[in-house]
Amino acid sequence: MRLFLRFWLLLFVLVPAMPAVSAAAAAKPAIVLVAFGTSTPAVATYDYFDKKVKERFPGHEVRWAFTSQKVRAKVKKEQGRDLKDLAQTLQGLKAAGFARVAVQSLHVVPGEEWEEVVRESKSVPGLQVALGPPLLTSPEDRQRVLKALEPNFPQDLKQNAVVLVGHGSPHPKGEGEYLAFGELLRQRFPQQQVYLAVVAGKPTREEALSRVKVSSAQAVLFIPFLFVAGEHMAKDIMGDEPESWKSELLKHKAYKIQAGDRGLGYQEGIIQVYLDHLAGALKKVSREQ
Repeated sequence: MRLFLRFWLLLFVLVPAMPAVSAAAAAKPAIVLVAFGTSTPAVATYDYFDKKVKERFPGHEVRWAFTSQKVRAKVKKEQGRDLKDLAQTLQGLKAAGFARVAVQSLHVVPGEEWEEVVRESKSVPGLQVALGPPLLTSPEDRQRVLKALEPNFPQDLKQNAVVLVGHGSPHPKGEGEYLAFGELLRQRFPQQQVYLAVVAGKPTREEALSRVKVSSAQAVLFIPFLFVAGEHMAKDIMGDEPESWKSELLKHKAYKIQAGDRGLGYQEGIIQVYLDHLAGALKKVSREQ
């Protein structure tokens, strides 16, 4: 019951009623953090990230938007809360007196959700909007993300295999970023068991799990390559159903299987990549004053 009440409290904090703002507050660009969304208690990840944003960029109005219509509908039905999409959030900011907004995507790759962010960022006439791109958009981003994740890997990568679990993207740019990060892992760990696989698309789970099966690994650690570790980790990866990734491995051998319970939104080094992208957007929209 306490977990359920905490979930509701966090959701209330993240999606408050739109307050009036002073002229002084509206003089600074507002910040919009736009995420896929979740209907699970992993919403706490957003609360944590919200605090990090406010620590680095004090004095800015910070609001949220969610790109998944399915998640918005589910939260409305199950919890009675209205999560806003980006267009609605931008309209609310303009109505509150803001003229400039920095929008930071919390998606992992520039896929279909990112394209939606780009489209909706242009939906409010007269509002100057600058965009901070998703996590993986350059070779430098990939290097920084890997450096941030490496401390989570076991020291013995012969007896222990690591599988980073991503969502996947049907968009060529999004899929390309996942494949490029998988290639970086192969270069960094050529003789060790570290792989990236996604729930839908490439690099595939079949490829990663097949490599684990033919390796000397006795244990497997699944690490969320997702901003929040929600239903995908609980069901698709670690569920007891026959088609889950865990079940697929256990059909082959009695591996010791564990999974990280926190998404990328809790990883300090990765948070800094996102915040650096946001800093660039704020700088751009401030120059346009």
